[in-house]
Amino acid sequence: MIHEHSAGSIIYRIENGDVHFLIVESVLHHTWGFPKGHLEPGETEQEAAKREVAEEVGLYPEFDFNFHRDIEYVTEEKTIKKVDFFLSEFVKNQHVVDQVEEILNSKWVTLDQAKDYLPTDRGLNEILQDAIAYLNDKK
Repeated sequence: MIHEHSAGSIIYRIENGDVHFLIVESVLHHTWGFPKGHLEPGETEQEAAKREVAEEVGLYPEFDFNFHRDIEYVTEEKTIKKVDFFLSEFVKNQHVVDQVEEILNSKWVTLDQAKDYLPTDRGLNEILQDAIAYLNDKK
């Protein structure tokens, strides 16, 4: 079986005291998730996450590489995919610009709203819960 390695970010912002996360819908699979993409040769997971976020949604958030979670799943093409996710905070006065070749839609959602969009079989909701706990511990 083919193995793929990707990296991305859980981007958050605080709005009226609530944490909101940026989720994106894939053009290819019409599934929701977080901005992510393949590592290029010689690239670290952290470098790939920064590059992919910039390419897919046009943002340059403040990364916190101390928060790191990964998931592994089998894609519809029967590829084993590992994705490393890092937490990053939205920087004010930037605007989400979806990369139309890859991103069909993007939206900011709360933890509760995310449950309506994210697939349940990949551990993404659990990563969001970990992110909330991490942010609460940092207060």
